[in-house]
Amino acid sequence: MSAADAQTNAYMSDNAHFADVFNYFIYGGRQVIRPENLQEMDRTALTMPFGSGKEASEEVQKFRDVLKSVSIKMDESATYLLMGIENQSHIHYAMPVRNMLYDAISYADQVEAFAKRHREDKEYGSSDEFLSGFHRGDMLRPVITLVIYWAPGKWDGPQSIHELLETQNPDLLKLVPDYRMNLLVPDSIEDFEKFRTELAEVLEFIKYSKDSEKLYQAINETPGFQKLGRRSVELINAVTDADIEIPEGKEAVNMCTAIQEMKEESRNIGVKEGQAKMIQQALNHGSSVEQIANALALSVEEVTRLSKN
Repeated sequence: MSAADAQTNAYMSDNAHFADVFNYFIYGGRQVIRPENLQEMDRTALTMPFGSGKEASEEVQKFRDVLKSVSIKMDESATYLLMGIENQSHIHYAMPVRNMLYDAISYADQVEAFAKRHREDKEYGSSDEFLSGFHRGDMLRPVITLVIYWAPGKWDGPQSIHELLETQNPDLLKLVPDYRMNLLVPDSIEDFEKFRTELAEVLEFIKYSKDSEKLYQAINETPGFQKLGRRSVELINAVTDADIEIPEGKEAVNMCTAIQEMKEESRNIGVKEGQAKMIQQALNHGSSVEQIANALALSVEEVTRLSKN
């Protein structure tokens, strides 16, 4: 697992961030899903590989990035469902198949859980119910999986099973059930204020990370960047290679100051590189170190150091 994957998984495992992203994606920012109503689920998924012989009968263990159960109370009724997040720092061009498999396994796990409970309680039911292990009145919890693309730019991969099929014949496609994945891409987000946690600043930074002018504008205009938590800055560094310095012992960073310092450092590096080039050219034309130092208002030691770069 890469550093970026480890960071995104840990960040989105936090109940506040998990609830925040689904409240934005499903409810437009309304606070329907409560962090306290989320429960961590086993992320292990067992699949049967394709093939023949002994290998085909062996289970393969895979892991979802984040999986939680949630109860959503609206009016007087409560809805129970499973929610998963798949974090992608790169585009996966078969992501709809991967997600469909994970969701199918989650449903199959629920069916098996019902069958196990019926066996343990000796609730055999009708002959059909006994054979399937699943009784007519048993109901499954919905499974919703959200893919988060932790990179700037657009997702140019397929977002549904139908997009992956080699035929687009409508007569055939109407008989092939489609599966469309849920996708969140920072580049497509315009309403960051609908988030309630620092996830907003992280996604906004990612969106503009390749456009320095828009990034500086966003950082200066968004109050949340004035005091961004260490975990959020660490995540930004991991997914964008921003290399923002986090002072020792500090739990928050003023991103305006940090970016300004990075700009100043970059400017100084550019000046030094220009000076080094000038010094090398002057030395090639026979100028002495002392003459160059006098012309550039630098010490002899500094000219000597720069000449070796």
